[in-house]
Amino acid sequence: MGSKKRKETHKKEKEESKKATKDFKNTEGEKGGRSGKNNVKPVEAAPRVRADPDTDQRSEFTIITACGTLIWVVYLYTLHPSLPGGDSGELIVAAHELGVPHPPGYPLFTMISKLAISLLPVGNVAYRAHILNASVAAAAAVLLQLTVFRLTRSHPAAILSAGLFALSPLTWSWATTAEVFSLNNFFIALLMLLSVQFEQSPVQLKPKVAVVGAFVCGLSLCNQHTIAVYVMLIVFWVMYSLASYKLLSLILCVKLGVGFLLGLLPYIYLPLSAYWNTARYTWGDQRTWGGFVRHLLRQEYGTFDLGKDQVGSDMYTFLSFYLDHTITSFLYIGPTLALVGIVVSFKRAWKNEGGSVLTFFLMSLCYTLFFAWRANLNLANPLFKGVVERFWLQTDVVLAVLAGVGFNTITSYLSSKLPPMNTVSTSGAFIISIAVALTQLQVNFHQCNQSGNHVVHDFALNVLSSFPQNSVIFLKGDLPSISI
Repeated sequence: MGSKKRKETHKKEKEESKKATKDFKNTEGEKGGRSGKNNVKPVEAAPRVRADPDTDQRSEFTIITACGTLIWVVYLYTLHPSLPGGDSGELIVAAHELGVPHPPGYPLFTMISKLAISLLPVGNVAYRAHILNASVAAAAAVLLQLTVFRLTRSHPAAILSAGLFALSPLTWSWATTAEVFSLNNFFIALLMLLSVQFEQSPVQLKPKVAVVGAFVCGLSLCNQHTIAVYVMLIVFWVMYSLASYKLLSLILCVKLGVGFLLGLLPYIYLPLSAYWNTARYTWGDQRTWGGFVRHLLRQEYGTFDLGKDQVGSDMYTFLSFYLDHTITSFLYIGPTLALVGIVVSFKRAWKNEGGSVLTFFLMSLCYTLFFAWRANLNLANPLFKGVVERFWLQTDVVLAVLAGVGFNTITSYLSSKLPPMNTVSTSGAFIISIAVALTQLQVNFHQCNQSGNHVVHDFALNVLSSFPQNSVIFLKGDLPSISI
């Protein structure tokens, strides 16, 4: 039995040796151009097509820029022509005369609005400030779209997110008048984009991205303080990530702290404006440390409240109001897709595939609960309801990103289950995302078109014209005092 087995093994080795020799001759024949009866030329494989990074970047830039430009054109077409209601009049006057608006002072918004008023050669003072606001709002949509694209590598998902958010009634309404909310949206989108950049960067570049993010965190707090909730959670996640990569050091902590403090420099404007004392309309006196801190911390309103000595609705009422807002503003499809995005965020974090999306969800969740707890205004009052609703914009930015992630998850799943329909499904995803954006445009255009709104402007002129010249007018309330 042993001899028989050795013979079979020897025979097998001999056959394999002959086969190897034959393959070698065929290979040599191909190289030398020789032909023979055993020299069979193999079928050449199709050359592998490699994606051109420059072409991909140009395509990405073209699509995102085109969408941002279209949104910007929509905003400009529906722009408010003159003086609007609310706090816009006060903010515009403060910027025009380099004064200080209501707490916390909004130094960054005031200074860039002053630049727009001084440099733009079109329209009246208010209209120039509105143009700046529309431009910032469109830039926020571009950053949001870029964030979703970097997360999903899907243009349809990015377009859907930008369309849902930028053309929603609340975002669009506050993009057409000079207000601080569009700038806040811009910073939220920028911080999310930097978070994704931090997550996807090579390990050696993460500290640099973190330092840039620290500066942006500080700068964002020079506009609206509600973003502080987002800043704290992003800082915690970044510091944890740096520590897990063993990159956290004393030197890096100093750099992060310096970057953050440099971002806060615009607050120097408040005492400087008070010292110059050139503005006819300004709020408070920030020349002393006590006056500066009082204004910065909104002590006249209540630091963590929307209004001083107000009794607000209960937390359940606030959360129900927010749920109704998201359903109606995002066409039902937004919250549904966002739920899928939330599931994906937990799945990605569980598999150690990145924690940025989960951080975004936690940012939104913590802010929603905190705001519903501290927003001490009665929603039964229509005026207060409008005041509260503006602050939901901060959660809307995150919801749009989660919706984009959810949309990409669904379309990718369908493509994997139907490989022959891959091209069709991609085209279908583009069609759906564009259709959603156009639906938002059609549904909200009439409500958000402020191009013919002269109500507040005419009201102020009519009131002033009813008084004799050089009259002293005593005013009470925001509408008459801010408009006049």
